[in-house]
This record gives sequence, structure tokens and C-alpha cells, in this order.
Amino acid sequence: MLTRFLIILTLSTATVVNSPVVAASETAEDWTSLRAEYDQLKTYMASKRRIGPSERTALQGLQTRLDAFLKESPDDRRALVLDINVATWLGQTERIDADYERLAMLTDAEAVWLAWAELQFSENRYDDAGNLARGREYDLAKTPGIALVNARVHMSNNEFVEAKAAIDAIPEEGLEKPGIRTKANRIRGQALRWSALWTNELAIRTAEESAGTAPVMQLITSRGPVTILLYEDQAPNTVANFIELSERGFYNGTRFHRIEPNFVAQGGDPNSRPGSIGTAGTGGRGAQLPDEAARADKRLHFSGVLAMAKAPDPAKPGKSILNSASSQFYIVLEPAESLNDEYTVFGRVIDGMEAVQRLRRDDELIAVTTISRPEREYKATTIPLPGIPAAGTSLDLP
Repeated sequence: MLTRFLIILTLSTATVVNSPVVAASETAEDWTSLRAEYDQLKTYMASKRRIGPSERTALQGLQTRLDAFLKESPDDRRALVLDINVATWLGQTERIDADYERLAMLTDAEAVWLAWAELQFSENRYDDAGNLARGREYDLAKTPGIALVNARVHMSNNEFVEAKAAIDAIPEEGLEKPGIRTKANRIRGQALRWSALWTNELAIRTAEESAGTAPVMQLITSRGPVTILLYEDQAPNTVANFIELSERGFYNGTRFHRIEPNFVAQGGDPNSRPGSIGTAGTGGRGAQLPDEAARADKRLHFSGVLAMAKAPDPAKPGKSILNSASSQFYIVLEPAESLNDEYTVFGRVIDGMEAVQRLRRDDELIAVTTISRPEREYKATTIPLPGIPAAGTSLDLP
């Protein structure tokens, strides 16, 4: 993750062998000593490519020193910036916001507000980022990036006219800044294309709500409840699969094993349960589903929809294997044009999208409950996997 002041490293999951060695200060805290300790930790973690327990301990120790320094010098902007970076490593959202708020009060510089909004946006905190982007007047000739954040927040709410207007508000001087015109044109084009599709989608949604017959389920997550309406008319077999598995308790206790910022939150893999011998992201129900993404009436990947995950095709980069969906599903955080052709959309969030946006990797899907549905049997047509018993046998559930 990036701030506009210091670069936060991108860390992987390699094993940490040694602990960082950081000399403790025996004198009063001073900036030179704090910065030296930070640089040493940054270099160490860059070599190890991971934040493990020993690194967390060292970062927390540095944070304690920063607290002492800021107690004596609460208006030191350098220390606040350093603390933002350390807190970002440690995932301390409240501390980051408090530091940015203090920094913004001290400087009132638009670059600070923009960095804060971009960080919140990158963490799927759309409402917070939107409040910062719209909560004050900005000089878009100097800080056009705030309009990009504002537009993307509108896109996440399927507000395409508003997204286009946010882009159109950038003056020519702002568009001339490095990278801005390209990004602005891309967002504007997306807003126009989705806006053309939204009228039809709204008509379908109005009819669904008036009929009142679509199945409604609730995902009970560790971040709060998420209520979903299922597209039984356009994806009947996929909906049958989801209801069948949900009412058998298949999803209970699984984890959201994949969170892609500003893209999707993915779960539904039995291998994601604690103690599973399988690798999260590779599991399913023991059978596959026929795709329903080629139907003429298929639904599209607007923000907040649910769709079935599929296996990537190793022979065709960027493509998926036909009919490879099983139990894993994802929730879209922003409209996703690239997914419309191959992935089956089968429902949408009607309440609790803020809980979806708060999801982080390994958060729990505690249970999936039925709120209402037609009184009939829901059993999906599946494609057996070689060597795997048909659905309904004891091996079909983990």
C-alpha cells in the first residue's frame, strides 16, 4: 500500500528465519534515531518479504517509541507520516485515520487529503473515501486525483451518471498531470458503457421486487449479515446449487479466502475451513456446474452481484475453463466488465454491502440462512468429476 510520503513495501509469504536486530535507544527519543530504526526495519522486511511475528514485535516496539516522541512533539509531521507507514504495515485502520486527521489539521494540504482518501479506497472503504472526496472544496487543477477517487466511489455504488460528472469536472490543467488523462478516460468510458446497461438492469430489478418470488438468503459473516436476492429466472441451476449447498450447511464455517481490493471478495471453498488438509482456493462440492453465462438473458457484473468462481485455463491466460464452477462464489466490489462473458452471475446484495466491503482475508462465513424461497426442491444438475462419487454421497461434503 502506498502513501504520498513514504512507500510501504509489498510483502509476500516467504518464511522468516531470523529476527530483525534493532538497537534500543538509551536516551530521549529523537527523530534521527526513530528514522534510522524505521529504515533498518524496512530494509530487513524487504529482504524477508514478509511480516511475521518477530517483525510485528519490532514494528510495535517502534510504534511505542513513536508514541513517546509524539507525546513530546504532537505536531511533528514527519513522525505522523512515519506512524502512518508503520500502522499500515500492522493493519491498524483506526490509528491510520487518527494520524491522517491530525496531519490534515496541521497542514490542510490537498495532497494529504488525497493520500488519505486513496488509502481508504484501496481498503474497500468506499463510504469513508467518498466522504473525504466530497467533504471539502478541492482545486482539481492541482489535485485531480481526488476526482478519480470520487468517480470510482460512485462506480462502486452503480452511480454511473455521477461518476461521469466527477470526471468531467477535472479541468484541462488537471488532465495534463502525469497519468491523469489516461485514468480519467478509462473511468469515463466505463461509466458510459455501464450507464447504457443500467436502465435495463433497473427495469429487471423493479420487476423482481414487485413479484416478490425470488429466493432471499442471508450470509452471516464475521463482519455482519449480508442479505442477497437470487436470480432464479436467469441462472436457475446455479441458484439451485447455492440453495442446495447452503441448506445442507456446506458453507458454514468456511472463510473468505480471497480478497482483491476494489475487485471481489471470494469464498465458498470447503478447503478454507481451519484444519482442512486441502489448499484454500482449490476445493469445491465434488462436482462441477454447467455455465449459464451464455444465456441471452444473463445478468451482468454490476457492483454488489454474486457470481460463481471458475478455474483458470492454463492454456489460455486470462480465460477460465468451461463449466468449472463448483461451490466457490465471489461478490463484486465494483462493476467488472472483464467477467461478463465467462462467469455466471446468480444474485445480488440487497442489504449489508458495507459488511462485504469490510471483509478481509480469512474472515468467516459463519452460516448461510434462508429468508424466503418457493416451496420446492432445489437440486442442481452437476457434472461429475472423474473418480469422485456423485452429489449426495458422504464424500460430497468435507
